[in-house]
Amino acid sequence: MIDSKDISVVVQGAINKKETPKCLKSIRKFLPDAQIILSTWEGSNVDGLDYDVLILNKDPGAVFIGEMAGSKLYNNVNRQLLSTKEGLKKAERKYAMKLRSDLILTGDKFLDYFDKFQKRGANYNLFERKLLASAVFTRYSIEYIKENRRDLIPFHISDWWFFGLKSDLDKYFMDTPLVEEPNFTNYFALEENKNKYTPYYFARFKFAPEQYFGYECFSRNFADIHMEDASSVNDEIMNKYRQCLVNNFIILEYKQSGIYLNKYTYSRREKFIGEQYFGLYNTFRYESEYKEFCDSDYKVCTNDICFKSPEYGIDFSRICKHLYMLSVPTLPLRVRLEQLFISIPVTTFLFFVKHFKEIIKK
Repeated sequence: MIDSKDISVVVQGAINKKETPKCLKSIRKFLPDAQIILSTWEGSNVDGLDYDVLILNKDPGAVFIGEMAGSKLYNNVNRQLLSTKEGLKKAERKYAMKLRSDLILTGDKFLDYFDKFQKRGANYNLFERKLLASAVFTRYSIEYIKENRRDLIPFHISDWWFFGLKSDLDKYFMDTPLVEEPNFTNYFALEENKNKYTPYYFARFKFAPEQYFGYECFSRNFADIHMEDASSVNDEIMNKYRQCLVNNFIILEYKQSGIYLNKYTYSRREKFIGEQYFGLYNTFRYESEYKEFCDSDYKVCTNDICFKSPEYGIDFSRICKHLYMLSVPTLPLRVRLEQLFISIPVTTFLFFVKHFKEIIKK
């Protein structure tokens, strides 16, 4: 078992008045002897916060993306990268954890997985030991509802948190350059790129932040990995991504990691994200690909009917998504009532009619 005295925790990002104190207290509770490094911005109010090392970085800024559900969205890729890199520079222990400043630990059980899934395939082995990361949002694909299709998303590895050898986290982040803004965020809006297709809907960035970190790391270490931008997707690059991921990462759901984000209630129950869950590297997908690429004798653990019958799973996830909507505090009353009295009853009724035989067998 890894001792907390051998761990440096880089808590990076803006100070959230409500969540950052909880984040730091949870680290101190469950990793009591860890070195806590708070890497945030100049001018931040850090009074009363529990940390060992404080880094006040000059804010590189963010670029406006657009609005969704009345909220303004910004691309914080440079903010995340800078605060992470500066934090890692101060990390003194053998192991390191990179953590958003609004994430909460409920225990240290993620450490139990550091020695699991250690077999590897022959290709794309970069890290000395596999890094632990979150299933939300480590993507395989994403649903494009308007056109009823799924788009493949290579190298989109969740950036919520990582744990592993400090030297391996350095390999992942330290040589990754800050992006040139605003052209990176507005990439698909530039005249020369307007005819290209982006899988990110209204967002026009060259890569999503998670995808940028993943792609940059593996492309600089393996000469045969190349993507011009997020539209450069084919079966070959996806196959390389799948091997890079399963040979270098262990992907954990909340039930395995005990790490969640209050901002998204589905972070404690990933299926409540809805149909998107089936495009994540959830437990079933990760173990299936571990078996395919690393250990042909491995027995995939889940017996979830949602994966044995994908159509059943996707239909069931629609009910979960409507239930999740009720937990969103900013949801207008009208929409909440629609979910409660129309969407949930209708989707539930259609689900039982369509899958009655499967439900009885279960």
